[in-house]
Amino acid sequence: PAIQVDVYLLGVSLSEDMDDGWNGYADIVGNYKIVHKGHETKNGNIEMIYYDWDTLKGKMGYIRKRLLYSHKECSPLNEITIEVNLEEYNDILSNSAIGSGSIKITKPGKYTINSGKGKVLIEVKTTPAVLYSDECSYFYDQPNDYASSIVTSSGGYVYDWQLANMIRMWIANRTGYANMVFIFNQCFGGGMIDDLKEKLEGTGDAAFLSASKHNETSWGLADGYTPASWPEMAKRGFKKPEGYYPKEVGEELAKTGKDAPTIKEIAKRAEQQDARGPYGLGFKETPQYTSVGNGDNIKIGKKADGSDVASKHAILFAGDADSKRHWNNLDRAYKALKKHGFTDANIIVLAGNGKTLPNGTNVPSYVDGPGTKKALFEAIINVSKKMNKNEQLIFWVSDHGNRERTETALDKAIKDPVKQTVPPKRTAKRPGQISWDLDEEFLKVIKLDPNNQPYVSILVEATPMVIEYGEYFLENIKLYVNENELELELIEPIIAYDEEPDLDAYELVYLVDERILREENLIEVEWAGDPEMFVEYTILGLMISTGDINELEPEPIEVVEERTLFELLREYVPIYNENIDNLPGFIKRIAGNERIDLEITLENKSILNIGVVTEKGRIVEFSKGKISEPTMRVWTSEDIVRRIINSEDPISTGVNALKMGEIRYSGVGFRRTLKMFAVKIVTKVYRLVEVIGDLFG
Repeated sequence: PAIQVDVYLLGVSLSEDMDDGWNGYADIVGNYKIVHKGHETKNGNIEMIYYDWDTLKGKMGYIRKRLLYSHKECSPLNEITIEVNLEEYNDILSNSAIGSGSIKITKPGKYTINSGKGKVLIEVKTTPAVLYSDECSYFYDQPNDYASSIVTSSGGYVYDWQLANMIRMWIANRTGYANMVFIFNQCFGGGMIDDLKEKLEGTGDAAFLSASKHNETSWGLADGYTPASWPEMAKRGFKKPEGYYPKEVGEELAKTGKDAPTIKEIAKRAEQQDARGPYGLGFKETPQYTSVGNGDNIKIGKKADGSDVASKHAILFAGDADSKRHWNNLDRAYKALKKHGFTDANIIVLAGNGKTLPNGTNVPSYVDGPGTKKALFEAIINVSKKMNKNEQLIFWVSDHGNRERTETALDKAIKDPVKQTVPPKRTAKRPGQISWDLDEEFLKVIKLDPNNQPYVSILVEATPMVIEYGEYFLENIKLYVNENELELELIEPIIAYDEEPDLDAYELVYLVDERILREENLIEVEWAGDPEMFVEYTILGLMISTGDINELEPEPIEVVEERTLFELLREYVPIYNENIDNLPGFIKRIAGNERIDLEITLENKSILNIGVVTEKGRIVEFSKGKISEPTMRVWTSEDIVRRIINSEDPISTGVNALKMGEIRYSGVGFRRTLKMFAVKIVTKVYRLVEVIGDLFG
C-alpha cells in the first residue's frame, strides 16, 4: 500500500545553561540532513529556537511542529537516516557548538537524537496515501520454502503447486484460453498466486487477486453480525455477515455495461475500500494483485482488447463453508456473474457438503456439489473441455486457507526400515541443517484459530512397488516430530505433482499438536511393519501445515471521533488545579480572581471562545463560548495549546509559552488594564532577574 512519510522537528533540550546573556535564552540554530534510502536526500537549516533554561532546566522544550521532510512511497517504510548539528547563535562572536548526532529509523514513532550538549525530538509519521496507491505494487511473492493451500470438505487440501499444475495441464497446454481471472478470498490466498503466475506466464492473459498476502490471514464478520450491532460496518454497506474483501470485490464485479471496471480497477478499488485493508478501519490484511500478459485490461465477458469472448465460464469454490459469511460471499459472487450474462450451465458451484448449510437447511439451488478436492479437479477437467482461445474462466475461492512450510523437490531416498531423519534439502537456511524451521508468523497463526488442526505430511513416490503394496505399506510408515510419534489421519493420491495427468505420489497426512511445533523441528520416519515386507521408497516432498485456518473475526470497533480541543482542555482543568501551588507567583497574579475570555485561533482559521472563571488562581468554571462581563482577555493558537497539553511537562511548557509571548493577555477596563500592565512589568522584572543571575552568577 501507499504511504506518506513525514519527518517533524518537535523540540530540543540542553544539558546545561547556554544562555549567552543577551536575551535570557539559549538561541539554538543548526542544520540537518535526511537520507531516505531508495528515494532522496534533503539538507536544510534549523531556524532559531529559543530555549529557556530557567524554566525548562534540561527538560524538552517543545516548539511549533516543523516539517523537515515529506515523501510518498510504498509500504513498508524504507530506512531513514537523520543527522542534526546544533549551535548556540551569537550576533557578535562565533557560534558555540552544542553538538551533532544521527539516528537510523525503520518504523514510525518519536525519537530522540543525542547531539552533544543537546537533544533533538523527532517524529516520523506515516499515513495512508490512497491517491498514490496506483504507484504501488500489489503483490508480494511467496518464498520458495512456503506454500499455501485451499481447504476442502474432504480433508485433502489443494496446494498452490497442485492447482497451478492442474490449470496448466488441462487448460493452458491443451485448449488455450482468451483470459482467466483468479480471486482468492481465504487466508494466505496471496500464496496461491505465485505458482499460477509462473505456470501461466507466456500462455495468455490472466489476472490474480487475493484478500491477503501469502503469510496473512484474511478477515470477515462473525455470524452474529447485524447492522445494529456494529453501526460503523453498516455505514460501509454491510447488511449481513460477509468477508471484508469479497464484499468489495463482489460490488465491483456486479458493475456492468459502461460502468464495468477492468480487473485491475476492481483490485485497486477493493483494496482502497477494504475495511480491514491498508486504508480501512485497522490494517489487518494486505490485498494482492498481479497479472500476466494483458491481464490488467481484462473485463468480465471481454478479451483484453475489448472484444467479446465467445462464452464465459466460472468455478466458485467454498470447500469448508461453515460460517454465514462464506455463503453470503458465494451468493454475492454468483449474483454478480449472473448480471454479466453467465448461465447456470457455465457456473460450477462447489461448497460445503453440497447438500446443507451449517444450520441444516438446504443449500441454494445453484450449488452443484460438495467442496471436495475430487469435485474441484473434476470441475477443472470439465471446464477444460469447453475452453478454447476465445473463452473466459473466472476462478473464485472463499472460506478457509492454509499455509505450509514445504519442500516439494526433497527426493529423500529411504533405503532401510530404521528410524532416520528427513532433513530439508533445498530450503535449508544453513549448511548441515537437519531441522525444519518455522517462522514467527507461522507459529503465531496456528494459535489464533481454536478450531484448526495442524499437520505434517509427506509425499511418497507412487512407484510400481509402492502401488502394489498399497495401504498396508503406507500405513506402516511412522512419522515423528521432535521425538513425538504422530497419528496417520489420511492417505491421499496425488495426481498433479507435475503437468502430466497420472498418479505421481501418495500424501500421508499426520496430525500434530500445535504445542509440539517450535522454531526448529526434527522430523523422522520409521518403518513399523514386518521388516521382510519393507521396500525402498522416496519422499518427494514434505509439508508442515497450519491446518484449516478460518478468516479472523474482529470484535466490533467503533470509530472514535477525535476529541475537540475544547474537550481536551476541559479534561485538563483538574490537572491544572492540582498543580496551582507549583506555578510561579506572577501566574497566580495574572489569573487570581478573574472572568477570562479565552480566544484560540484554530488550525482552520476559525475562533474557539472559552469562558473561564478563577478564584485564588483555581479554575471554578470552564464553558464553551464567550463569557459575560469579562475582566480579562487571553489570545493564543491551537498549535500552542496542543504543544502544552502533549508535552512531558505541561506546566513548564505553558510558562515558557507565556514568557515567549505565544500566549497574550490584557485586562478589560482601565483598572484591569493597569493591573495587567503592572503584572507584565513584574514578568519582565522576573525575567530580568534571571538574566542578571545568568550574567553574574
